[in-house]
Amino acid sequence: MIAGADDYSAIVQSFSTDESFAFRINPLKGDPCEIVTQLHAQGVSLSPVPWCLHAYLVGAASVPLMVRHPLFDQGRIYRQSLSSMIPAVLLGVLPGDRVLDACAAPGSKATQMAGMMLNEGEVVAVEAVKARFFRLRSVCSLLGAVSVVCKLCDVRRLRLPDGGLFDRVLVDAPCSSEGRFRADEPDSHAYWSPRKIKEMSYKQKGILMSAARLLKPGGCLVYATCTFAPEENEEVVDWFLKKSAGAFVMEDAGIPGVPRLPCLERWGRDVFSSPMAGCLRVRPQDGFTGFFVAKLRKI
Repeated sequence: MIAGADDYSAIVQSFSTDESFAFRINPLKGDPCEIVTQLHAQGVSLSPVPWCLHAYLVGAASVPLMVRHPLFDQGRIYRQSLSSMIPAVLLGVLPGDRVLDACAAPGSKATQMAGMMLNEGEVVAVEAVKARFFRLRSVCSLLGAVSVVCKLCDVRRLRLPDGGLFDRVLVDAPCSSEGRFRADEPDSHAYWSPRKIKEMSYKQKGILMSAARLLKPGGCLVYATCTFAPEENEEVVDWFLKKSAGAFVMEDAGIPGVPRLPCLERWGRDVFSSPMAGCLRVRPQDGFTGFFVAKLRKI
């Protein structure tokens, strides 16, 4: 079982529950305090996200005021789900870092990290699909993320940049997207199948191994998906730790205030050789959608 009875009910209910309206203020385009003051003056109800700097939840009554707010078109604020903000927070980027975003489109996390770094350093944002690459580049331009270098390529074929190895690596991997299923949107789950899970698991392993080779010793790697499938989560992390033969250790990915599901120590006939308790399975509740995150440190 992926989840007990109560957690299973929460997962199923999330497929029919409206997603919370969350956004980040972009510190690359002005003083965040001024934007908060402006929105409050316009009658917008905001609640700060305590674990993510410059992130806010919009009160239900204020959502109509925010849906098409001009601040989005100006690149001064950016809508992003709570769960999507977690990987960059756990990666803990700092000004001056060199960061690899291995599967970067549409640019939510790349621009989030550029903001955390105040454009001091470099984020190499890699995207293999041409249409998604142009979307990535457009978002970075809109938000003034000049420290982001966009590359149209598959990270599995990425040559080591001139600057050498990276301080931090983010692998927000393509997945079966079960955490984004919507009961009223058939297209959100039309392509799901057990075969799709297997395809994604195989692809994720190749991406993760390739990206990990570009990380400096002592550097941090965060692996994330928006799916519940163990084949794409604990199983991939367990496989990677075995293949890397002791070169990486797991760190706890918990964040105070983020609801957590128990991680699995086994799935089917497979018993994972590495303890998975440090991974974060986000429980879909209080505005969060289903997500999985693992934080690894290169020795």
